Amino acid sequence: MTSKNYLCKGIRDHIHRHMFLTILVSLALLVALPIHCITELDVAKGMVQIPEDSLNSVQEAFLGCLSSNSWVMVVVAGAAILYGLASFFYLYSGEKTDFYHSLPWKREVLFLVSLVSSLVSFLVPYLIATGITYLIGIFNGGNSTKVLPAMAIAIGVNVLYFLVFYAAAVLAVMLTGNLFTGVLGFAGIMSYGIIIKTAYSSLNSHFFDTLSVYSSGMQENFLSPFLAYRMMIYTGEEKILQYGVLYGAIVLVVLLALDLWLYKIRPSESYHKSIAFPKLEPVIKVVCVIPIALLAALFFSLGMRNHFVWLVAGTIVVALVLSAAFDFLYSLDIKSCIRPKISTGVILAVLALVIMGYRMDITGVDSFLPDKGKVQAMSVKFNSISERMAYPVNFYEKMGAVNNNQIWMKDFDAIYALAQIGVEYYADNKNEEADAFGLDTLVNVDLAYEMKSGKKVYRSYYLPETEEVLANIQKIYDNWEYREKIMPTYYADAEDIEFLYVTDALGRRMQLDVQRNELEILYKTYKNELEGMTFEEAAGERILGYLVAEQMERGNYGNTKQDYMFSWDLPIYEGFSETRAMLTELGNPIEDQIPAEEVLQIRLTTMDEMGNTAQEMILEKPEEIQRVLEHMTYEYCHYGVGSKILYDINVEIIWTDRFKETGQTMYLLDDGSLDDILQKLNID
Repeated sequence: MTSKNYLCKGIRDHIHRHMFLTILVSLALLVALPIHCITELDVAKGMVQIPEDSLNSVQEAFLGCLSSNSWVMVVVAGAAILYGLASFFYLYSGEKTDFYHSLPWKREVLFLVSLVSSLVSFLVPYLIATGITYLIGIFNGGNSTKVLPAMAIAIGVNVLYFLVFYAAAVLAVMLTGNLFTGVLGFAGIMSYGIIIKTAYSSLNSHFFDTLSVYSSGMQENFLSPFLAYRMMIYTGEEKILQYGVLYGAIVLVVLLALDLWLYKIRPSESYHKSIAFPKLEPVIKVVCVIPIALLAALFFSLGMRNHFVWLVAGTIVVALVLSAAFDFLYSLDIKSCIRPKISTGVILAVLALVIMGYRMDITGVDSFLPDKGKVQAMSVKFNSISERMAYPVNFYEKMGAVNNNQIWMKDFDAIYALAQIGVEYYADNKNEEADAFGLDTLVNVDLAYEMKSGKKVYRSYYLPETEEVLANIQKIYDNWEYREKIMPTYYADAEDIEFLYVTDALGRRMQLDVQRNELEILYKTYKNELEGMTFEEAAGERILGYLVAEQMERGNYGNTKQDYMFSWDLPIYEGFSETRAMLTELGNPIEDQIPAEEVLQIRLTTMDEMGNTAQEMILEKPEEIQRVLEHMTYEYCHYGVGSKILYDINVEIIWTDRFKETGQTMYLLDDGSLDDILQKLNID
């Protein structure tokens, strides 16, 4: 009973001692919750209500104030850090340390007192502020069935991460002997994972030309508790919440265990020392200097002509300077920081191994080509195809297969052949200057291997656009398993489309006046023709116009959601006879070409390396104008690989009606029949 009374008295005294901090946190919570909620609800009341929504704008705003409030996140993190530093700040003073450690309590009890009192000091004003916010929302008509579950989850997440940040701040105090190094220590604990990942990614990007890494953004958020906490605040998905809570709980247990263990063994005379445990000084120095020196040197060498020499020189200089800075921070003695240290030698040796290992590519990253028998499946993404397309909003929301390079194919012979060409071509040209690189027309290809071991490896190559490469691309593209999933029509059904428009050569956007069943028939007809088009047809046919599809979608604006129209273009190729026939029946025909009688002149120009006009030719003869118009195509949505478009020639139409303007950029699609005209521009 006596121990229990002492414990309660200790908690009460601790709360009273830090009452100024509790008042400060309480004021911050009142601003972040009730006051912020009042302003958000006032704005939401002026928004247009959407009848079919499950929640109106006021309810959406109120829900956001309770669940995804960034102001609360800032207050929670700040309060945890302040309570953590304040609770054990006495360890930075010799007299106070002697006083607390002379009390008839074990250090476990002292630690528990500080933990419980800090949690109570934060939790009480936080719950009060949340309760006031809840009442404000109820009285303003913001209540809904989602409010209480969201509020309960938010309270749990905020309390969990308050304890995580508190434990991290305490760990920084336990490891250091003064406030300056304590703050640095906390910053290091929170950011070390990010620093290591950034250094690793920067080295890969600097030394490896074929490496491409695909990972979900969620994994990146677990490099730091701050990132994980932010992810949970801004994302309400159940799976992410589960991962975030599990991560937070594991980190909390580890940090609290370290805090308690270090507190029990921490020497009382550690105050005023930079590091409380001298044996950790070289360890901290080594693990901090290596990644920071690499990052600083990589940044310093950017833009330098001889990257590697400057990288090596920068790494050595930064490593020596940082090593001296750490030694001075430890001893506050200039002579000590310039003496050779074993830890400095270890740092330089590790840096040398890392840089030379990357330089020599000892792991074979750029030459990676696994044995075919070890590969389960492969995927490929042609940026000059998929990035030329316009996709519906569903594609971006779902982060579709094309964007994530996840169209896995069991029949991957053609993809593997491209990988072989990529490895060989890179080996032959890796020493070339970036702007020369063989002077070939290059195709950017992203490849992925799914090994039978379960590992996934990603590579990116620039391949010469040879007949062999195009033949393999054609095999892949004409495989329905692949082509289906790169088509924009795969990501939207007719039922998803609200309106259809047609655009012509003048850029006019005309809405189709059709019934719902006619719209669906037209879209399905177009879908069949687009998805049935082969690679050879896509490369050789002209684009005559576009269908523009509009979808009604929802977007987040602050803490509310509003509707908006999302549109995307679908190219109409000259071979789409059924689609064009339907458009003609509906009164919006897509003609084979611009009428020659409407054109006064056609101006063909070529540009030099500086972007200035190199050569110019004006066509005025009706027969020449007619021939050129028969080969004109829209460039937008036309594939870049295997394309017969003459990108070196700019085409400008001068209309008979001087008030007309060409709607979109158009180019010539060469089939060899314009050679006599193009020879005048010295175009092969």
